[in-house]
Amino acid sequence: MYDRILLPTDGSDTADLAAERAIDMAARHDAGLHVLYVAERTRDEPTRKGFDEKITEELQTGEDVLESVVDRSTEVGVETEETVTSGVPRTTIEEYADDHDIGLIVIGSTGASDVSEKLLGTVSKYIVNEAPADVFIVRPDVLLSDAAE
Repeated sequence: MYDRILLPTDGSDTADLAAERAIDMAARHDAGLHVLYVAERTRDEPTRKGFDEKITEELQTGEDVLESVVDRSTEVGVETEETVTSGVPRTTIEEYADDHDIGLIVIGSTGASDVSEKLLGTVSKYIVNEAPADVFIVRPDVLLSDAAE
């Protein structure tokens, strides 16, 4: 049904749960898994001191996050294509999906920066409305129920 699945990740707990779902779906559909980490760039950052250091650090974080997902994918025989880039996450994800003919995007409902998401709108909400592919949203309910026990 799906030949290419995209997992945008930011390394958050919800993104990790989304990774589990995406890997499982890719294995069941014999699909390739594209794993994307976007180091966020905002309008005011270019004028900030230390921007280069911050973006370099973010890109390294992305490499580490992707390595973890790739290791788990390899264990179950799922082929991956990894990309770490900088940009505006929601539009970068949308463009990546379009450029790579992605059939399904698996994304967490919340990310690492929940406060900014509440103020600016979630990346996942944007993706649901704008992405050129089906979207599977992973909610953190399992994480919340584990914490309550």
